[in-house]
Amino acid sequence: MGERTEATTPPDRRATPAAARHDATASPSLLHRAAQALFRVRNFNDIHERAAELGLRLPLGSKRLDRLEAVRRSRTLFIHVPKNAGTSINALLYGRVMRHETARYYHHVAPDLFRPDIVRFAIWRDPVERFLSAYDFARRGGGRHVRIHPRFAAVYRQFRSLEDAIDHVAASRSPYGLDHVFRPQSWYLTDRRGQLLVERIFAFSRIDALPEHIPALAGSTIPHLNDTQRGTYVPTESQSRRIRALYRHDEMLRGRLTSL
Repeated sequence: MGERTEATTPPDRRATPAAARHDATASPSLLHRAAQALFRVRNFNDIHERAAELGLRLPLGSKRLDRLEAVRRSRTLFIHVPKNAGTSINALLYGRVMRHETARYYHHVAPDLFRPDIVRFAIWRDPVERFLSAYDFARRGGGRHVRIHPRFAAVYRQFRSLEDAIDHVAASRSPYGLDHVFRPQSWYLTDRRGQLLVERIFAFSRIDALPEHIPALAGSTIPHLNDTQRGTYVPTESQSRRIRALYRHDEMLRGRLTSL
């Protein structure tokens, strides 16, 4: 995998299970398909990510502007890496479902969110553990609150084994060729030179301690909203090695975790 990826995008509506589902019957318009081809993405919502990478300014719709205002009001920028318990944290911080937008995107469209008075953080998860969760999520077409994008759901339903999922990621030449759940964690958190754009990274195993370290979460209890039923998959040593190699930049983030 070329350490980049394509999309499981949570919708722009309020955080209710029914509202947060993709309309799998909706087919992209000719204009959408043309824009996707121009920006070399398979999911229309990735166009803004690609524009941020390319340094291009695109107009932001009202829903994107509303999400930015929600971040400003909380004075806290949480980068929601998929499969890292972000749905519940977004609900507490912003009262809504947020998209899986990268730190690069935010830096491009709202540089004011990178002032010293804005708290910026993310959650990190062991790459093998996260991959197993993503595999379950992908095979089931999503969870209770977020669905896999229809363009990827058809592909992921064909997975017959963990090896199929590993091969799928290994064959992808770009993060935009994968749904968000399979994209590297590092892809969400770094700039094009690989420099971290968040101040703090907390281990997934310690999310219960977030209210002690993030002012906007003080006094809160972190629930687990997007609970995906887990299988009993136990990767072989060879599979674990392949996963860690594919997500080697995520492994490197282990040394950047905030001490608690």
